Amino acid sequence: MIFGLHHCLMDEKGRVALPAALRPALGVTDGDDGKHDDEQRRFILTQSLYEPCLVGMTEAAFQQIADKLRALPPSTPAVALYKRFVIAPATLVTVDKVGRVSVPKEQREHAGLDRDCVWLGVLDTIELWSRARYDELRRRHAEDDLAAARAFLAEHGL
Repeated sequence: MIFGLHHCLMDEKGRVALPAALRPALGVTDGDDGKHDDEQRRFILTQSLYEPCLVGMTEAAFQQIADKLRALPPSTPAVALYKRFVIAPATLVTVDKVGRVSVPKEQREHAGLDRDCVWLGVLDTIELWSRARYDELRRRHAEDDLAAARAFLAEHGL
């Protein structure tokens, strides 16, 4: 399970630190022998279909999504849209020796990322937000939205 909220700064080259607390849930480790093995330091980063942010997940989780998509009719507009907006822009990123991830320019533009960023752990994935967009999201969810969400979740035992 992944959780937590972490504020970070992105440098001018598009690199942002991946908080140590989020790394194990993504399968990111330094290796048993202390050497940095690329396979142990990588995960998938892609666009969210639902929010103006990026989503990070393990390669295995990404493979499960791909398998589910392959089982659906490819001519379905929702399937085609998901493939174009989530699968196609996905990138296999590697955490460097000092714990940073290089975010591709196209993904930075999609998410509106600038210097101030926020990583969120959201159960089985992580999200990378522009701090301004995340703060706006929180402002948008006025008390009415929260009341409706609370009522729905209470009906489902949460």
